[in-house]
Amino acid sequence: MKHIGYVGTYDSKCSQGVYRFKFDDVTGKLTKPTSFYKTNGGKCVALTDEFVVVTREIPGKSGIALLDKNGTVLSEAFMERASACFIGCRDKFVYTANYHDGVVMIYKIANQKLQLVKKLVNGSETGCHQVMCWRSNIFVPCLKLDCINIYDMGKNFLLTDKIVFSPGTGPRHGVFTTDERLYLVSELSNELFYYHLVQNNSWELISKMSFLPEQSATGSASAALRLSGDGRFIYISTRGSNLLSVFSIEGATPKMIQQISCGGDHPRDFLLSGNGEYLLVVNRLSNELISMKINKTTGMIGAIADRTEVHEGVGIALE
Repeated sequence: MKHIGYVGTYDSKCSQGVYRFKFDDVTGKLTKPTSFYKTNGGKCVALTDEFVVVTREIPGKSGIALLDKNGTVLSEAFMERASACFIGCRDKFVYTANYHDGVVMIYKIANQKLQLVKKLVNGSETGCHQVMCWRSNIFVPCLKLDCINIYDMGKNFLLTDKIVFSPGTGPRHGVFTTDERLYLVSELSNELFYYHLVQNNSWELISKMSFLPEQSATGSASAALRLSGDGRFIYISTRGSNLLSVFSIEGATPKMIQQISCGGDHPRDFLLSGNGEYLLVVNRLSNELISMKINKTTGMIGAIADRTEVHEGVGIALE
């Protein structure tokens, strides 16, 4: 089955804004990305059933744009100084995290327009890197604060709790499982953390593990974390060492079952195809998008199925 995908990019001589490509989840074949929406600061992209949401910069301001699937701008919001480093969509809501401004912006999509719901201020240069939704709560990993701030939407987004890490950890991206486990990867210490929900709605650390070989740890910075569709495996990309790591999470604690080259340089973001057969990774510094075969039974990554050129790729989304 063929799908439409999108790649957000850093601005360069060869890239500006968001590019669109086609992906065949039977063969793993990719088409060469073509320009979808030309803009400054279009590094992050997310999808709803109807819309494409991208980061955008204009002189002196940053924010997001809401587009239809033809690339027509329907609505814009410029309420930040620096460009956000994360966009997430859930139901009719859009969430952004801003590394430099230290804010989380929450918008509602209504009548094809962006409506600001809330601005959460974590503090300037706190390294907000993601927004995770769990029940009525919002979890915000703050890399430079070494904590996850937890806000309660039912209490007008009150900061109600924190998960604190050791100094120099740098929590970056996490994911919840359907049975309410939390897995998180750190950028600075390159560790995988596993938390379990306990009775008073707090999170207990069950395990943490460093997963990089000593010779590759220096200068490495883990980036994205993804959960397989069947909930059995965790995948992590690490820049510097240019690795993709695979963990089985079926046992009492995560077990690393594979580390493999990302096939290029600087794997900033990746995703898994909806059928679980392929992993698509954006290698920013080698200017390419790669599809890699996945064995759904073992979870392990296999051979490269296809690769195509895209310059300064940062974020990726797939319909």
